[in-house]
Amino acid sequence: MHQTVGNVLRTLLHSEQPQNIATAKEFVDEALSIATHAMRAGIHTTLGSSPGSLVFNRDMFLNIPLIADWHAVTKRREHLVNENLMRENKKRRRHDYAVDHRVLKKRHNPTKLGPRTTGPYRVVQTHVNGTVTIELKHGVTERINIRRIIPYRE
Repeated sequence: MHQTVGNVLRTLLHSEQPQNIATAKEFVDEALSIATHAMRAGIHTTLGSSPGSLVFNRDMFLNIPLIADWHAVTKRREHLVNENLMRENKKRRRHDYAVDHRVLKKRHNPTKLGPRTTGPYRVVQTHVNGTVTIELKHGVTERINIRRIIPYRE
């Protein structure tokens, strides 16, 4: 929605700039009406139809009735959600950290050509809440979430 409004405003601003408050108000009203129509008439990928046609039971461009099969729409949405979930889960790394394992700590905001990780560090303790304690140097430990570390392979 925000991208649509931004695109409409950018297009309108490049064509003609408002000169006073009255024209600025008209400008905003026109931009919002265009953006509203664009969002209602655009085909939603999950629904397979435009939101406006589903709500008003009419095609948004042609004056013909549209009968929505809500059961099919729900099933399609559920299928797409499950498919996306399975695809994302395939990317996950499965690893159980244990004491004395070596790990690399991910850097927070690495530079483009800089190192992405630091370490290796030794795991001192594992916790049930998804964190581990690592030894940064002798006597200095840090408790860190497992999403911020990766296993070290020698």
